[in-house]
Amino acid sequence: MVCSGDHGHPDGRAPGPEHEGPLKSASYDPRRYFTVLGYDPGDQEYACTDLATLNVYCRGDREQLSALVGVTPFELTSDVFVLTVADFANCTMTQGRYFDGGAILPIAYGEHRGGTYFFEFEDEHWSTAAGRELWGYPKRYAKISLDKDDRGARGTIWHYDTPILDIALEFDDAVSGEGWADAVLSPTLQVRAVPELDGPSYSQFDISLRDTAANFVLTERRLGRASAQVGRIDIGSDILDGAALEILEVLGGEYVLGDFAATHAHGTPIVLDSLV
Repeated sequence: MVCSGDHGHPDGRAPGPEHEGPLKSASYDPRRYFTVLGYDPGDQEYACTDLATLNVYCRGDREQLSALVGVTPFELTSDVFVLTVADFANCTMTQGRYFDGGAILPIAYGEHRGGTYFFEFEDEHWSTAAGRELWGYPKRYAKISLDKDDRGARGTIWHYDTPILDIALEFDDAVSGEGWADAVLSPTLQVRAVPELDGPSYSQFDISLRDTAANFVLTERRLGRASAQVGRIDIGSDILDGAALEILEVLGGEYVLGDFAATHAHGTPIVLDSLV
């Protein structure tokens, strides 16, 4: 009997030399395997008209933020970060609609400045896997909502009964956005790390840059006063070790509507550096 996880011979012997080398004909096209993974290749182009995004800008504890960023190859550039929830209702991907959200921290890698998704969540299994495996976004599966009316907008993220994020915006034309105008949060810089199959390190550890913001066409932007409640945002990693993500001040927020596009020129990531 062969149990799950037993990769040897049915009689328990280790694989012998006859198993070395290719076991499949060279005629097999590995790209066919994307149908098993459930998402499209990394050079895919897609779009989303009327992408709705709620952004709440916060001033955090610089020491805590520096400690978080310190586990990456990046450097923290500011103590202003953004909590965000977005609704890709009109996504042209084969799988269709999804929500995403999380926390974007302002960072730099060498001469490149931008933002990194340090905590991120998706509400579909395929979008969670695609973002992590294709481009290195630290996505976790969660349930997400984004609602808007004439008074404002609210976005929530939760995992079963565990609250992760609750951000809200009350529209107020007196809010100018100057409190976060200097924050540089795009383009997106991420680490794509592929662990070794049989070792303690990584077979691939790349720093990538992705700049979909260059394609974005803004149609509406409403500013206002905001609030933010952060729960177990480190669910799945415990990188905060039981502590809360500190918010010293909520600076305000924005509800943004516009046309998003990921193209080969601005959407397909480029590798800035490979550390392995």
